[in-house]
Amino acid sequence: MKRTHLRLSAFIPAMLLACPLSPAAPKVVREGADEAMHLDGLADPNRWGPSECMVSASKDLKAGGRPTLHMHIPVDHKGGEANYPIGWPRAYLKLADDEKRWGDFERFEFLLHATMTRPTPPRKALNLQIICPDRARTTQRNLDELRLGQWVKVSVPIREIANVGETARLGLNISESDYRHGEQLDFRLGAFRLARAAEFGLAELAVLSRVLYADRAILKLRLDAVGPTGEVGKGLPLAVRGGGKTLHEQTVPVQRGRQTVTIDLTAAKLPPGTYEAVAFPGEKARQKAAAFRIVESPWQEAPQ
Repeated sequence: MKRTHLRLSAFIPAMLLACPLSPAAPKVVREGADEAMHLDGLADPNRWGPSECMVSASKDLKAGGRPTLHMHIPVDHKGGEANYPIGWPRAYLKLADDEKRWGDFERFEFLLHATMTRPTPPRKALNLQIICPDRARTTQRNLDELRLGQWVKVSVPIREIANVGETARLGLNISESDYRHGEQLDFRLGAFRLARAAEFGLAELAVLSRVLYADRAILKLRLDAVGPTGEVGKGLPLAVRGGGKTLHEQTVPVQRGRQTVTIDLTAAKLPPGTYEAVAFPGEKARQKAAAFRIVESPWQEAPQ
């Protein structure tokens, strides 16, 4: 019996054609002061399920050079669904598992461009839905950043998204009742990304109790911590300064996001005067400060 010897290399091209490679999972990259995970797959029209509208890949306009979705809506007050001729042109997309890490970030962002056959957009021009995981837990956002003929940046704070750990789908829709019959709408969306600060810092620092009593100096601060979870978890360096001197220092336990922290300064025995709470003392790039006063307590015993 004659044997035929075939080289494995002859089969490799056919094997690759039969088993196309899956798209690479999104990676976190450094971009200026941010760490970002680009979600270019959200611009793939084949992943969107449109109703009463059309979606395609934008060829003429690109969001920052990245893949861009084109959503075209012919406003039709007579067509659409039988019971709702003036309806809700819409499209939905199901997120892939590697696109659901929203809780690791601080912002969901994308670029938006709009053109219309009307001179100005209505007050409610386009609605974004973030569904986590069902309609009972949907975050609705009217994209009022929209400006006709201009690219604008949309930035959604992750803290505003209900049940963000179960982010499952995205939706885009308009209400035809906000438009006139026959109007043509074109929305382009791209440069989708999840972003966070690359370094631990504060987006906000404010004193909630601006006047403290000397015999019970309880300082309450409102702050918004940003940056990698591991770095934030090491605590916030904080100093209290007065008269050009540092009078108190400590590391305050914090977590990422908005929060209120309470600091008991009673043991520091600070006299009446004006002071500053200073985050990241000695670091000009990250430093933030907020002023407060200490006054004599009306219940404090007079010195003998």
